[in-house]
Amino acid sequence: MSTGWIKPTPLSSDRLIDINDFPIGLIDVELSMPPTELVNDTAAVLLRAEHGPPTAVLRVARGLLGGAELRKQRSVLAELAVQPRLDDEWRELLPRILAFDERANATLSVESYRPGMDLAEVLARRPDLVGELTAAALSAIAPLHRGTATFVVPDNLCLLRRWIIEPLEELTAMCRQLDPLMVSEVDRLGPMLRRALVDRRISVSWTHGGYVPGNVRLAGVRGPVTGIVDWGAAGPGQPTLIDEYLMILTASCQVERADLGKLIAERLRAGGLSDGERNALHAAHDRSDAEICDHERIDERLAILLTWLHQAADSWRKRATHPNHYVWWATNVAPVIDVVSSWQRLDGSSGRAGAGRGTAAGAPMTTTPRLGGVSRNPGNQVTG
Repeated sequence: MSTGWIKPTPLSSDRLIDINDFPIGLIDVELSMPPTELVNDTAAVLLRAEHGPPTAVLRVARGLLGGAELRKQRSVLAELAVQPRLDDEWRELLPRILAFDERANATLSVESYRPGMDLAEVLARRPDLVGELTAAALSAIAPLHRGTATFVVPDNLCLLRRWIIEPLEELTAMCRQLDPLMVSEVDRLGPMLRRALVDRRISVSWTHGGYVPGNVRLAGVRGPVTGIVDWGAAGPGQPTLIDEYLMILTASCQVERADLGKLIAERLRAGGLSDGERNALHAAHDRSDAEICDHERIDERLAILLTWLHQAADSWRKRATHPNHYVWWATNVAPVIDVVSSWQRLDGSSGRAGAGRGTAAGAPMTTTPRLGGVSRNPGNQVTG
């Protein structure tokens, strides 16, 4: 569920359930119906009183992965409800679990309905608002990041395992299955990312884990944000930037009608985010880049790569990929590996990262410390 919003399926009036008339046994009628839309074996249905607006969302998971995510969301929302540095106004953006039931053939969760339309719908109608709406979505999640933030220097194996080693193991597993000749290229990603992260001061916090346009609700085409849903992949102690970059990049994917891997490959060749994406990120931050010390900066390409790695590993772990895994690999994974491999080949053959922005290799030339085998562009840095 964390990789995208499940569009609710309206019910006919003779099957509508009044949320005020629970217990959960009343939803048995829904279980007798085949799911009309499935994402990761989970279906979502709007519940409403007859002739009234939606009041709740019923999620039915018929498999182990979907059931685990529903249990995780329930636990996450319970913990966020008691976090001392999160105020009640922000918590109003979150759904509340109204009923929960685990059965032999399904896990069921009923959550309060967050009104409005999802950001993905709005971007489909108004792609010209992508910068403004992306900044609004980033500002909406910012209280969670700020309220639970700590700064760490990832110089121990525990942090590196969670952030790099474990997702790389997922990436390697999919590579062995779908494109074994690329395993050696994937293996080089680990040392490169570890070198780039070690001794850098990085902000970690609770993160949503699937912060994409489909999981943000808006009151109208220009906002404001009325809800943040689908918390089954959330957790503490993760790099804050992953939520931010995932929202920025997936919003651009929708507007540009591009696959995530191909868009990320383009950004890596160009040296970082587009100007519009960077402006949205800066607009959502409380302080300007000028106020941030150099040791708190992270190369944009590192942030993009880390975000992509976590998203690809999460998709593979849940098998939330294109039905043809080989097509998904070719459009979402292989292009990124190809770009990183070109950096490493260039560095190994010339002893430097040649070629400036816009060249075939796409590694910007600079004398600043390098991102793995690639030199860093000093103009494209973000807060940790």
